[in-house]
Amino acid sequence: MNEKRRRRRESHNAVERRRRDNINEKIQELSTLLPDIYVDSANKPNKGVILRKSVDYIRHLQQLVSSQATRNQELEAQLQAKNGGASSTGAEDANNANGSGPGPQLQQDFGMMRIVSGGSNGGQN
Repeated sequence: MNEKRRRRRESHNAVERRRRDNINEKIQELSTLLPDIYVDSANKPNKGVILRKSVDYIRHLQQLVSSQATRNQELEAQLQAKNGGASSTGAEDANNANGSGPGPQLQQDFGMMRIVSGGSNGGQN
């Protein structure tokens, strides 16, 4: 019975060690993704600091995405006002959707908007 208990404890310890190692690895990966302004280069940040700074940075990025979306809406409204508020036809929408229409295209990746060149490559860079 003692041997069985020892094996269970060793197995549990190994599982727990893998869990801790995985958490520590991902926290270290998070620290490499943070810009320098979020990391104190004088001191090696501990796990709590890395997690706190990661949350701060993600919130900053969310605010940036939100402000860019607002700015995009403002620019689209200005463009529509400049064009007399006329909307494009269905054929123009189809061309613009597949990237074969003239001019730059808007592409959305992970909530971020970016302009990609239009043309025969289907809007891919």
